[in-house]
Amino acid sequence: MSSSVFAKTMTRDRYDVLTSALHFADNEGEHPAEDRLWKLRHVLDVLDSTYRSVFVPNKNVTVDESLWAFKGRHHARQYNPSKRARRGLKDYKLCSSDGPEAGYTAAFKIYMGQDRGVFPSSMKAVTDLLEKADLLDKGYQLHTDNWYTFHYLQTRKTSAVGTVRLNRRGMPSDLQASRGQIDFRSSKTGMICLQWVDKRPVTMLSTAHTSKVVTLPPNRRGVERSKPEVVVEYNNGMKGVELSDQLAQSYPSTKKTVKWYKKIFFYLLDMSTTNAIHRALGGKLTQYESFEDC
Repeated sequence: MSSSVFAKTMTRDRYDVLTSALHFADNEGEHPAEDRLWKLRHVLDVLDSTYRSVFVPNKNVTVDESLWAFKGRHHARQYNPSKRARRGLKDYKLCSSDGPEAGYTAAFKIYMGQDRGVFPSSMKAVTDLLEKADLLDKGYQLHTDNWYTFHYLQTRKTSAVGTVRLNRRGMPSDLQASRGQIDFRSSKTGMICLQWVDKRPVTMLSTAHTSKVVTLPPNRRGVERSKPEVVVEYNNGMKGVELSDQLAQSYPSTKKTVKWYKKIFFYLLDMSTTNAIHRALGGKLTQYESFEDC
């Protein structure tokens, strides 16, 4: 059961000493007071420019949030019972949605507490990522979840599709779809609000779809089902971030630490490994083989 490669490379004590002294910035130097990520700023800048320059996503992209597990103390630590980690640091990711490039992270943003700006926080995360990846005004189609940027994105030649809550300001109050049926309203600008009832009502907003209903291939029982095209494309388009997180967790490099910047660094390392071996870039190694080569 012995594996000699580790002992020949580095002793355990040596590894622990180096890890305990891991730093990415000079603590004694001068740092901008408003930059809460200054301990990782050099790493983040390198990754931002590399992700953007190495690969340009195709038409369909998605923005969603991930929760990186962290049990230490930090003012930006979040609690989200719907996530697997439940408690941790929140990260917004812009990923490719479909095709061979699905799951490639083109841009990311780590949430460090209150984020004030010209736009509301729900809108700022999306616009910041699109600007960072340089995707605005180029005809991209964005898939997002309950983040309301549709009017602004229309002005920037970017279509969007996503779910929406009915109690949102400006939403039509007379949508009344029955089970298996749809009800919709459209605006003069080309935006459609569609409600479809399957097991429960689903309300969508889109600037790229109509009320068209498509027939899906038969399921395992041989039953054909019909769904609005906007729902089908939304479900397919939202897989980008989920796939990226799934690949990163296959062989995680994270280790227990109470230092928030070390924890983030190891998560960034996993994300970079996933991007580096991606099929869209001609990668032929599996994630396991890439770690072996390292």
